[in-house]
Amino acid sequence: MSNEVDGCVRGLQEKSQEKSRDESRDRNTSACAVRRGVAFFVNIVRHTRQEGLAVGFAYCVRAIRSAFPSWQRDDGELAAERYLKALGYRILARNWRSPRDRRDEADLIALTPDAAECVIVEVKRAAGPWDALERVDSRKKEVLWRLLLDLESASNARASRHALGKGRTLARALTHARSIRVDLIGVRGVGRSATMVRHETAIFERRRDSKQHSPAHQSHARDPPRDPPRDPTRDPTRDPPRDQRQ
Repeated sequence: MSNEVDGCVRGLQEKSQEKSRDESRDRNTSACAVRRGVAFFVNIVRHTRQEGLAVGFAYCVRAIRSAFPSWQRDDGELAAERYLKALGYRILARNWRSPRDRRDEADLIALTPDAAECVIVEVKRAAGPWDALERVDSRKKEVLWRLLLDLESASNARASRHALGKGRTLARALTHARSIRVDLIGVRGVGRSATMVRHETAIFERRRDSKQHSPAHQSHARDPPRDPPRDPTRDPTRDPPRDQRQ
């Protein structure tokens, strides 16, 4: 009986100690958050008084962006977007992820100036004088081919329209586009000095006819192959094993 009482007492003591540790940790976390917030506002006031309102606002924006790295975009994607807009392309989506596999991501999805083709753009950036598109190997091409098929299937199936994003711009553009293709854009440089140096168009392309959108055609249509078309000039012995492909 005494052993059971001692065990209960020890259990209560351990729970109380654990609770006190949690409370002290929460207090320390709250104190750190308060100190950081106070220091943040003090720095804003100091920069504003010493260098003006514009500098204080710039410091505030820079601090917020550093606190949320996901808000920052890649320099190569920004340069590719500027290049496409200069050509008359319309940007439909950025960092679009496949509904079938969330690991497959398209850097940009654009629409040609004549609204006839929807383009999946893969951007590669190099800081030096080398070719950035050399990093697009067979595995990456298979990912791009899967993205093309997933985007096409998402545009055809009404039930999966939610995978195209909250807005209807991408869904409407895919409905009227006659084909979907994949482009590669190589960018060189860092920051605002990054510029486009190479643009390869239509490494993969799938044309869509008017019958493709009818329900009768969709019920009898075959599923497209999940593997990309093979390049006859490539050595098949150098391809990675199928179980190691992305």
